[in-house]
Amino acid sequence: SSPTDSLRPASPPPGSDTSGGAISLGHNGQQDVAFESDDDVPACAADAPFWFSKVYPEVSQHNLGSGFNALLRVFIDVERSYGWVKGGKGLATLNRPPQLSAWITAGRGSRGGGGVMANGIGPAIPSVVVFDMRWWQWWGSLQPPWRLSDSRRPRERYLRDMYPASPGAQGGQSLRHPGPNGALSLIATLYWWGVKLGKEGGQEERESWVEAVTDVKWMLRGLL
Repeated sequence: SSPTDSLRPASPPPGSDTSGGAISLGHNGQQDVAFESDDDVPACAADAPFWFSKVYPEVSQHNLGSGFNALLRVFIDVERSYGWVKGGKGLATLNRPPQLSAWITAGRGSRGGGGVMANGIGPAIPSVVVFDMRWWQWWGSLQPPWRLSDSRRPRERYLRDMYPASPGAQGGQSLRHPGPNGALSLIATLYWWGVKLGKEGGQEERESWVEAVTDVKWMLRGLL
């Protein structure tokens, strides 16, 4: 069994985010990648260990809007609830975007290698459409059977509305891999995808990203 199977998360700390939040993508003339938002990017937790505080800027340097900021808060709560554990088994790699594999190999932005630098932007994504498709394939492979539609993509929003707080015991087990090899990979890929949308991508691509952010946030709450 996984080293994390016996871990039991504590209750989230007071003030933990439980809201949704729409994402508004905008433009900033000073940076090629920037987003309009009425919500500040959450700061790295003061009690976070070195591994987390070192990588957190790589997924939070740019403000991607209130929805993604809410996801970052849930991410922090999840890692804290498992004691900021480092190591252990990672998420399944079936259909994983190749950019994620390159980023992990290059030290998650902590060192150069394969064109992946500690730049707060992440690996290059040649096509946002291709990344969108690959990301949903990967995310679908991480879902429990009850969530999958015939297309292997997680079912639409109505399923989440049936369980508005979190998936609880019905889901989340495949995501129960705290530490650098777990939820961080989801956060990182969504961050790069959002940054890419600051440069290109139509309304359909942006709506797909918003749905992905919302879906990951909902599933991660099942770990709290």
